[in-house]
Amino acid sequence: MKFNFDQTSVLSISAYSKGGITIGGRLLTEPFVAARDGILLDLLPLSVSAIGPQHIEKLLEFEQSIILIGTGETQVHLEPYVLRPALEAQVGIEVMNTAAACRGYNVLVAENRAVLGAFYMP
Repeated sequence: MKFNFDQTSVLSISAYSKGGITIGGRLLTEPFVAARDGILLDLLPLSVSAIGPQHIEKLLEFEQSIILIGTGETQVHLEPYVLRPALEAQVGIEVMNTAAACRGYNVLVAENRAVLGAFYMP
């Protein structure tokens, strides 16, 4: 499911906690992708451990220069073969805990950078 937002507004994260992430005035409680044109709820598997190269390939279709993946309360290291599609496409990809990903996403959005965020709940 995709939520579209007014294109004149910038989607930034206003809050995050174990209860969910608030972005664009909406509280989300399941994994989601924050893209330039909205929020997508159906691109990520339900658990971080199920992320595969095919998911990274889907994220690359948004043609952003940086992908941030927030893996929940703790950082989960993804296997190199999972990240390989982004590396081969020369797209920066960073995997970190969700709190750090939320902060990093907001900084990059504020700088008007081409960033895509994939978030699992903290």
